[in-house]
Amino acid sequence: MYKNVLPSMIEIPEDLCRRHVEVVFLELDERETPEVASGTDWPEGLFERTAGAWQGEPLKRGEQGQYEQRLELD
Repeated sequence: MYKNVLPSMIEIPEDLCRRHVEVVFLELDERETPEVASGTDWPEGLFERTAGAWQGEPLKRGEQGQYEQRLELD
């Protein structure tokens, strides 16, 4: 729904840290997106708008395999 929202901080790839670069921000439209408190929060009302919206076949969990045998701790 709200794609391509810019983060508040952009990480620079290590291989570009000592290079001259140009960063251009181009506004694609004039719509505002809802503010989110942090990068880990969901937009307000997201779950209310999307709950029960799946229209495809029922989702099935795949085979999980055997539990990993680990060494005992000393």
